[in-house]
Amino acid sequence: MRDIGFEDSLKYIALVKKMVGNAWISKEFKKINSYKSPKNKSKLSFIDYTDKFHPLAFLIYQVDKQLKFCAEKKFFEVSEEITRLSYLGESLSTLQNKGIKGLDNKIKALTSSDKALFDKTVYEIQVAAIYAKNNASVEFIETESNKSRRTPDILIADEVEIECKKKDRSTSRDIKNIEFWKLIMRKTTGLMEHFASNFAVFIKIQKNPRSEDTDFILQKLRELIEEKRQGRFEFREEGIGITLYMISTKDQEIESNGIQFGTSEELDYVVPTMEIQKQTDGKVVIRNPRIFGFKSAIIPDRITSVINSIKDAKGQFSGNKPGLIYVNLNTVDRFMLEGDFKRLDSLIRKILINNSRISGIVITSEYFIKDNNGYVYSHKSKVVRNENAKYPIPLDFQIVGENVS
Repeated sequence: MRDIGFEDSLKYIALVKKMVGNAWISKEFKKINSYKSPKNKSKLSFIDYTDKFHPLAFLIYQVDKQLKFCAEKKFFEVSEEITRLSYLGESLSTLQNKGIKGLDNKIKALTSSDKALFDKTVYEIQVAAIYAKNNASVEFIETESNKSRRTPDILIADEVEIECKKKDRSTSRDIKNIEFWKLIMRKTTGLMEHFASNFAVFIKIQKNPRSEDTDFILQKLRELIEEKRQGRFEFREEGIGITLYMISTKDQEIESNGIQFGTSEELDYVVPTMEIQKQTDGKVVIRNPRIFGFKSAIIPDRITSVINSIKDAKGQFSGNKPGLIYVNLNTVDRFMLEGDFKRLDSLIRKILINNSRISGIVITSEYFIKDNNGYVYSHKSKVVRNENAKYPIPLDFQIVGENVS
C-alpha cells in the first residue's frame, strides 16, 4: 500500500496535463461541457460520461472540479480520481527522468481517439515505471506498421520481452450475475433478521442465474432458515444447490477466533458481513456474522478472458528471448481477488505446459482503499514461472510483482 503527499500529488497532476497538452484538454473539455443529457435523465451518470468522452479527459475534468472545490473549502480531501491521476503522473515522471525510449508514443496513445487504448497504455506505463525505478534499462517497443508482424510492448535490460494486457472491468454477464447475487444477499439478510439467526449461505447454480430463479431460491432459503436447518440441499430439476451453516443467533457475541465455516469450492462471489467490537478488557467480539458465497457452473468471463488474453499474447514475442506476460485483472470486487488468483493459478499452469515461448505470467490487480486520510493505492500480484520455457527468466532478473501481496 502506498500513498502520495499533497504537494507531490499536485505536481504529478500538473505533469500529466503538461504532457498531454492544453490544446487537447481544452478540446475535450468543450465536448464535456457542451453535452446535454437526454430529457428522460435528470442528471448525467458516470456511464454517460465515460461512454461518450475520452477516459483521460474525463478523469482530468473530474480532478479539476474536485481540486477547485477543495480550494474553496480550504480543505484537501483525496479522492479516487485524484489518486489515479497522481499515480499516472508519478509513473510518467519516473519514465521522463530516466529518458525512456518510446515514451512519446505512449503519450500519444494516452490521448488516442481509440479510447480502448487508454487503460492498456496506462498499464504499460505503470509496469515500465516500476522496472525503471529498480534501475533496469527500459524501452517501449514501437508497434510495427505491418500488422502481420506482432511485437511485445516493453523490453527490459535488453534481455526480457514484456507484453501487457489489462482486462475490461467486467462483462455484461458478470455484472448481471453479481447484481443477481446481491439481490439474493439483501433478501436473505432480511430473512436472517426476521428469524433471529445468522448463517453462512453458499448457493451453486448450473447455469447463469435468471430472474425466475429468484423466487425459488428465496422460498427455499426462507423455509430452511426458519427451520434452522443445516447442510447441503440439492434441487436437481432447477439445477440449484444450497448449503447452510448456522453461525449464531441474532446479537450473540462471539470471540473473533470462534467462527469456523467454509467450502472447498472456488466461488464466483463472496461477501462476509459482521459487527466487530473491542471490549474494555481488550477482547475482540463479533456479532451477527453472515457469509454469502455464490457460484455458477459457467466460469465467469473475468476468468476466461484472462486465459484467452494469455493465449493471444504469446504471439507477441520474438521467440529468441524470455517473454513475460503481465495481466491486470481490473477486478470488480477486491474481496474476490484471493479466489480469482487461486482459480487462475491452476488454469495458467495448464496453459504453460504447451507454451514454451512464454517464460512466465504475472497476474496483477490494483485497487484504491479509502481510509481516514482519503484514498490510497494498493495492489496484489502473483508470478507463475514456466518450468518448460525455451528461454527461462535469468536467475539474476528481478520480476516486478514477485513476492508482493
